[in-house]
Amino acid sequence: MLQGKLEIQQLSLQDVELNPQVVDSIKQMFAGLKPRDGAAAMPFRLHSAGIRNLTWRTEQKTYGPFRLDARWDSGLKPAAIILRDTRKAVQLHASPAGKQWRLTLHSDKGMFPFELPVTLDQFTLTGLYDKQQIDFEQISLKGYDSRVQASGRLQWSDGWQLSLDTRTDSLALAPLLTALGRPSLPGRIAGECAIRLQGPAAESMHEQRTFDCRLDYLNQGQEAALTFESETESGRDRFTATAANLTLPVGPALHFRNSAFKGSLAGSQLQIHSGYIQAYAGELSVSGELDWSHGWQTRFNSRMEDVQLEPLLQVFEQRIISGGLTGQCQGTVQAQAISTLLEGMEMGCDFTISQGVVYETDLERAAQLIKLKDAPPAREQQTPFDRLSGRLTARQQHYRLDELEITSSALAASGDIAINPARELKGEISVGLEKTGKVLSVPLVVAGTTDAPTFRPTKSSMAGAGAGTLILGPGIGTAVGAKIGEAVDNLTSIFKRKNKPE
Repeated sequence: MLQGKLEIQQLSLQDVELNPQVVDSIKQMFAGLKPRDGAAAMPFRLHSAGIRNLTWRTEQKTYGPFRLDARWDSGLKPAAIILRDTRKAVQLHASPAGKQWRLTLHSDKGMFPFELPVTLDQFTLTGLYDKQQIDFEQISLKGYDSRVQASGRLQWSDGWQLSLDTRTDSLALAPLLTALGRPSLPGRIAGECAIRLQGPAAESMHEQRTFDCRLDYLNQGQEAALTFESETESGRDRFTATAANLTLPVGPALHFRNSAFKGSLAGSQLQIHSGYIQAYAGELSVSGELDWSHGWQTRFNSRMEDVQLEPLLQVFEQRIISGGLTGQCQGTVQAQAISTLLEGMEMGCDFTISQGVVYETDLERAAQLIKLKDAPPAREQQTPFDRLSGRLTARQQHYRLDELEITSSALAASGDIAINPARELKGEISVGLEKTGKVLSVPLVVAGTTDAPTFRPTKSSMAGAGAGTLILGPGIGTAVGAKIGEAVDNLTSIFKRKNKPE
């Protein structure tokens, strides 16, 4: 009927919906055609075609409407394809490059054609598409006062594999985390991350994943070096994380000189197999686990080696005690929210503090108060010590210091103290003074608060003070550990023996 070829300058379609099944059918229909055969079989020549109101539908969502424009020079393969949304905020350009297709995808003004948990100011992707892979030559993301670039490859010849090498010179944490609905953190991140995902299907690529990151964290003029490596193994992400020169960005401004942790993560369960923190001239080693599937539950073991308490407590704006802390702790925590973790903590610690000072407390003076009640107090109340040891237990914000022992060149003391949630003190300590040859030990009632403790002789020791302060002296009495009342009783028995007729 027609002689020669029909030449179509423009073909327009409208209201076309594509889905994965339709695309697969089109691929199969043209799979056996070679470019030359296809051109010879076509009884017409098409210069350009356009589709208006094109939509892409998946099981989860429908994208669009888009406008598609294609141009042909010869044969079946278009010389150029342009896909854009109706606002021209998303544009995809595709053109032949040998056996591949060169792709350029650009999105701005908050629009993006795929599912993303954030809205970007600008997204650009350039790459080469082949039958079974896409090479990403450059990916650029801008938004939330941040810039990220990446390159890599997506393959689907034998399962699905994604390899990305990402880098950023400025990633602002606060606006990004807020957009993701996560707790905000101050500061910026710069550095590189290598990401590898693998799975039998596109939606399951996250099942096998590896990360290797080298980052710098900048906050308030301080720069910390961070590393993170992880690999999926038996359904768990096994990781190693390190930090150098890090000051915690939230909560107390604790500074860690060096730290490293090895552990694993599966769902809502985190295990720390081993870890250490070098800080405040000492080291803390820790292991344990955290589960947040139903509230927050944790179990931990830790050991401290010569951690200097005075600079550590300064972070909390407290000046209670100084010295090098060495000890070992075990504990559990159960709470419904992070903010109430301390309320559900149960912990036990055996500790020793060496070469320190207890501030706001003068045990030597308190033990002599019976004699020195009229003397003016010292300018600063403090108790230097060579060694302070004991056991600390904590349960629902109630604390106990048991088997407490303090030794120095001036005194030796022992006792027990309880601290309630209001930080009020209650207990008793017996103090023996070196200047008296430790012939007696004065029992002191502990009261007040952790900020303003008080130490006063017990009523029984005050009752014996009249006799004791007059007649007790060096060489008379008992060994350290005897109370004044006991010393008086012992002294009375001595006089009775002396007065007994021979």
